[in-house]
Amino acid sequence: MTGDELAAWLASVFPGMQLSLIDARAAATAELDGANVAVTAGFSGTDMGLVALDDGGPEVVCEVMAVGDVDKQVLAEAVVGVTRELERLGVPGQPGVLLEGLLADAPGTVRHGLLREPEVFAQGTPLVREPRRITLLLELIALTDEEFGIASEQGYPVLERRLRRRGVDVKDWCREEG
Repeated sequence: MTGDELAAWLASVFPGMQLSLIDARAAATAELDGANVAVTAGFSGTDMGLVALDDGGPEVVCEVMAVGDVDKQVLAEAVVGVTRELERLGVPGQPGVLLEGLLADAPGTVRHGLLREPEVFAQGTPLVREPRRITLLLELIALTDEEFGIASEQGYPVLERRLRRRGVDVKDWCREEG
């Protein structure tokens, strides 16, 4: 996908988006259903070695998004931070990846990150299929220390059930522990 095609796709998903550079990387900010959102705009050009099938299926790449009750700039810095951390760790962006300390400098009570399939789109995860590549969105959710502990010790499914049971709004970056 060319840069123009990527920008057009992201604009179709996030109408009214504005592009900017964060730490020499492109990110877009917008509002989605009244909430602030940021998404990387070019990370999908990074080959992290993920393929759809073991037998050499299409390459799978992603753009990283975050939705939160913090300033759009904070969200943009967070999604760019994800790309830097994934590259540093040498792991592909995929659901279930935990990023300890990713948000240590962010405002609020959250300090860590978790990548998951986005749950903010009624029609499912937006993606683009090309002959040898699939580009999709991953959502960064911000975690408190307690939530990170549960996810790292018991797995995301356990944390997800707990968050739902307690009615936790993961867009709230200032939520209380427990």
